[in-house]
Parts: sequence; C-alpha cells; structure tokens
Amino acid sequence: MTDLIKIGAAFAVILLLLRLRWNLGLVMFTGALFLGALYRIGPADQARVVLRSSVDMVTINLVTGLALIMVLENIIRKRGLLKRMMEAVVNVARDRRIAMAVLPGVIGLLPSAGGAAFSAPMVQEAAADADMKPERKAFINYWFRHIWEYILPLYPGIVLAAAITKTPLNRLMFSQLPLPLAVVGVGALLGFRGLKTRGVPGKRDREELKALFVTLLPITLSIVLVAVFKMPLALAMILIVTAMFLFYRYSVREIAAALRESISINFILMVVGIMVFKGMLDATGAIEALPVFFRQSGLPTGAVLFALPFIVGLLTGLTVGFVGATFPIITAMLGGHPDPGSITFAFASGFAGVMLSPSHLCLLLTIRYFKADTAGTYRLLYVPVLLVFAVGLIRLWF
Repeated sequence: MTDLIKIGAAFAVILLLLRLRWNLGLVMFTGALFLGALYRIGPADQARVVLRSSVDMVTINLVTGLALIMVLENIIRKRGLLKRMMEAVVNVARDRRIAMAVLPGVIGLLPSAGGAAFSAPMVQEAAADADMKPERKAFINYWFRHIWEYILPLYPGIVLAAAITKTPLNRLMFSQLPLPLAVVGVGALLGFRGLKTRGVPGKRDREELKALFVTLLPITLSIVLVAVFKMPLALAMILIVTAMFLFYRYSVREIAAALRESISINFILMVVGIMVFKGMLDATGAIEALPVFFRQSGLPTGAVLFALPFIVGLLTGLTVGFVGATFPIITAMLGGHPDPGSITFAFASGFAGVMLSPSHLCLLLTIRYFKADTAGTYRLLYVPVLLVFAVGLIRLWF
C-alpha cells in the first residue's frame, strides 16, 4: 500500500504540472525526482539514475529514430511529395466520400502537430456539393486524420509504448492493427450514413497510380522495415533519410538546415524525461512491489489499465502524454512484462481520452475552420470513440 501511495503522489504531481501546461519532458523529470525523493533516494543516486537512463541504448535508439522521423516529415513536405500525394489521391478517387476520408487519412500519415488544419480545406472542397452540416464535415476531417497513430512507427506514441513496456515494436503494431481497422469501419458507417454525393472528377491512369506509389514509398518502406524485417527504428530511419538526402541531392548546408528545422530540443527532452521516469521507477523497487499489491487487493486490473491512460489523455490531448505518464506505472503494475493485449487496451483507453480532449489541437482547429458547433461535433464523436474503445477491450480479453 505504501508503494501505491508514493506512486500515486508522483502521478498526482505529473497531472498537476500537465494541467499547468509545463513542458512534458520537464514534467517527467520533475515527477522522477519527486518519486526518488519519496523513496529516499539520495541526490547522488538520483543523478546516477538520470545519467544511466539518459545514455541507455534504448533511449539513444528512441531519440535517434524519432528525431529522424521529424526530418523525414520535413523532406516529404519541402520536396512537394505531400502535395503530389494529395493530387494523386483526388485523381484516383471518383467518389467524394472516398476523397473526404482519404485526404485527411493521407495527411495523417505524417506526425504533424495540428495536421487536421491542412486537411480541412481539402475536405471542404471534396464536400462541395454534399448537403452536410459543418459538424459532420468536422467529424470526418478529425476522425480520419487519426487512423494511423495506433500502429504507424512514424508516431512517437507507439514507439515509446513499445520501448517502455519492452515489447518488440513490430509485435505491438500487429497487436494494435484491429484499432485502425475499426476507425475506418466505424468512420465509414457513421460518418457517411445517408450521405449521397456526385462523383469527383478524376482519372485512374497508370501515371497517377505510379505517383501515388512513389510518394507513399518512404512511409511504406518505414513500415515494412520495422514490421516485416524487424529492423530497429533508428536504423530504419537512418537508411530512409540518408536515401532521401542522396536522391534529392541535398548539399551539406541543406542537410544541416533540415536537421535544424526538424529536431527540437524540447522533443528530445520529452523522450529522455519519459525514460528517466521509467528508470527512477525501476530504481525504487516498485516494479516488484506493485504486482503483489494488485494481486492481493482484488482491484480489477482492467479498471486501472483504462482509468490511468484515459484521464491523462483527456487532460493533455497528447498520445505521448498518456504513454509517458502512465505506461511506466502500468508496466510496473503488471510485473515489468505486460502482454500485448493489455498494452493495446491501455493504448486504446488513452487514445479515447485524447480524441475527446478539449485540449486536442486538431479538434480545436477543425471546429474553428468549419465553424462547427462544439457540442454538436462532440455528439458525433461519442459513439465512434466508444466503439473503437470496445475493440481495444476485446483485445484485452482475447
């Protein structure tokens, strides 16, 4: 019980600082030091934990891989691949409903903050002749923008979840595959129910299909290398980004500019802070104590797997927020080696909170662009979010 109180106190500090809009990395560092102090770990020992966690190979691989993902996003955007990708999608699709779903889905392939703002004008154009309320357009744009975050290794959330829980990334990706499939199915059934539109002018010639294949190749390759060939994320991204630099004949100055524009100190601090918090949790010995407590308490494990990620996701509107703040605790609670079904359920719970969070930048930007009613947009979100969460719950049981 003492261990639970101490970890609960550290969790409360993390929630408070997140509500105060502190940088996530600084929040996790503070939470780690506070937790160490509660366990009476001295300053010298805490410093050793911080140093060891910061230079651990898992942390280095994470920082390298995720930083290079940001560089890849910069190259795709700056070299016009994203624009050509969108043109190819519109030309290949002949149904406005397909275009409305695919356009934000394609934008969602890249982990851009507030990416729904880029796809909103495209959805508006694709829905030009449709008799749709602004709230329906806002739902479609917001919903299909978030297909990929459950499984795509370009997003830091799933990469961090795999690292914290010590689960192979490709195994976690396959475990969570039912979630994006549910997002597409639920979005198609509920988002376009009763909607009829004219066809969208387009063409399906070989040139457009080739353009779609080529522009998607860097993203597709990252998935194949990680999920199929089980390559470490950092190595996969080094190969892909190097190939992109060579293909586009980047000069040394252009490479330096791309690195400078893409890699944020705050982002690195966030990743290191999360891993330091996990390291401090290991150093306290709570990983051995928590499973024993939960087995003896009779408290349903599923309730904890739902509540912790959901609350943080709802408060922060950030996937890395709920993963970084709660997955070290969940991992300790489950004895240091949670099974993929439990991780998937916890991830689905946290992401349900993210999708409903009033702090979620994509939701705010989407509602503002379409001039939609906030309450009306939320009414369209509740059932789809619940259905996708239910898929995560099933994954916990099977």
